[in-house]
Amino acid sequence: MNNELNNNEADSCGKKNKIRAAELPCAKAMSSSQVLKGDEADKALLDAFGENESPLDNALKKSLGLKEDKEMGSKEDKKPVSRLRSVLSFLLTLAICVVLALLFTQFIMQRNTVVGRSMEPTLLEKDELFVEKISHLWDDYARADLITARIDSRTIDDKPMIVIKRIVGLPGETIKITEGKLFVDGAELNEPYLDGIATSANSPIELTLGEDEYFLLGDNRSDSHDSRHFGPVDGDDLLGKVWFRFYPFDRFGKP
Repeated sequence: MNNELNNNEADSCGKKNKIRAAELPCAKAMSSSQVLKGDEADKALLDAFGENESPLDNALKKSLGLKEDKEMGSKEDKKPVSRLRSVLSFLLTLAICVVLALLFTQFIMQRNTVVGRSMEPTLLEKDELFVEKISHLWDDYARADLITARIDSRTIDDKPMIVIKRIVGLPGETIKITEGKLFVDGAELNEPYLDGIATSANSPIELTLGEDEYFLLGDNRSDSHDSRHFGPVDGDDLLGKVWFRFYPFDRFGKP
């Protein structure tokens, strides 16, 4: 009986040895197998797990570092595209801002600086003004409006001269200047903003304005280059109304 047990033990030991001997090549093959990455890893995982991944599959991929490698690779691939897109987006935004600024100053509002003494005491030299350009589209220019206008005279650098004056005569009216007084359609014009300054001219002036002509004068009548010198101004040459003075701060507000 003891002999039988010993034989059985020997047989079992032999089987174990055979099993171990069979396992060793497989283990050796596994240890020497190449690590798959990238598309090869994706294909191997797809063969192993199928298209529908379970949470367990995802966890296994993460534990093997395969999913992270794929995500890092995709992020690195997207970096150049992302940077280029950011640069293009910045340049596009900058271009839009420049175009809007140009449109704003060209058609809506612009800044003007008073040069000279022709509008004293209402406006002083170096006063900074905002001039709006759109209200005349629904609200016509009126008498006593402070406006900017383009005249035929040229500046030193050969640019059209822009003046700041006051409208005293409207289209179709008859203007007369004589004996230091201004008359509109035969009636003397009341001008409280002049503070007693006389309206003089080198010689008496009398004219009737056309359908789209305006007569402009400076408030400092004794020292102003205005319609007494360059004549009436067409409506198309009126650029806008003085909206308010923003500098100096102690005279801030609508003049």
